[in-house]
Amino acid sequence: MIKQSIARILSVELDRKDFLKAVGIGLVAATGVSQAINSVVKQTSSTPQRSVNFGYGDSVYGGRPSNR
Repeated sequence: MIKQSIARILSVELDRKDFLKAVGIGLVAATGVSQAINSVVKQTSSTPQRSVNFGYGDSVYGGRPSNR
């Protein structure tokens, strides 16, 4: 069944415009799937981290650390 489908797809004659369109759609589909997998993996494996900022305005007046 799959071999017949692949043979049918490969036997179709395409001009340059149709070929480039098919390759472009394939690339977009491939990168879209990988991006979706990456976003799911990043969401499940990431742990929220508290960022520590050092700079002007990041501490309370007088230099004492806050209890955030």
